[in-house]
Amino acid sequence: MKDKIKNISTGIIIYTLLGVMGVLLLPYASTSKENCLKVIRLYCKVVFWILKKVFNIETLVKGVLPDNSASIVCSKHQSFLDVLILLKVLPEPKFIMKSELSWVPILSTYARKIGCVNVKRNDKTRSWHALKEAIRKEAQNQSGQLVIYPEGTRTIPGQEVEYKKGVLVLFSSLKRPLYLVSTNAGVAWSKTGKFKHNANASINFIEKINYSKKEGHNLDYIKKKIERDSLKLYNEEVARY
Repeated sequence: MKDKIKNISTGIIIYTLLGVMGVLLLPYASTSKENCLKVIRLYCKVVFWILKKVFNIETLVKGVLPDNSASIVCSKHQSFLDVLILLKVLPEPKFIMKSELSWVPILSTYARKIGCVNVKRNDKTRSWHALKEAIRKEAQNQSGQLVIYPEGTRTIPGQEVEYKKGVLVLFSSLKRPLYLVSTNAGVAWSKTGKFKHNANASINFIEKINYSKKEGHNLDYIKKKIERDSLKLYNEEVARY
């Protein structure tokens, strides 16, 4: 019962801070994308501090991160925590995100400011048009990391679902480096809102794939690399207990 109360109260604090900090710092964040990212990273730092103090959760980043030249980041998605880690460590992140979030006050304002793109998951026609619009806009940019979650939703550690082809469309259209990213963040902070004491939430930049006309780009390869490494991170975390 005590752990349940701690989980609920921590979640309430974290999401309340999202609104409070978002509103109070909006005048500063609205002045530029750079300042908006500074506010977002400040929020990430505060959340990581809370998780460390309350649950002794550590956030770890492995592999070689992208520089700020234009690129695509294809990441496993298990938790709000892996989103926060990417927001904290990527130089200029922007996300392909589900359209439902565009109705969330404050969050949607900041998302638009940093260049996030809304996609309606259950409407293929609208999703396709949104993806084409994202490609058109991104083609004009020479910096920033466009983050896409190929599963289209959060999964639990160890779970595999079908990967959507959007990542290949982006890769073949924009012809920019593609970074494959794994995570076990769902162990530390599950999609149901449970936190785990003494957990390590890791993300790993597994591989950078440069675009080449000569090479075929395979969705199965992308999935195997990300899923195998995510399972490895999960098993390593489980073995600690």
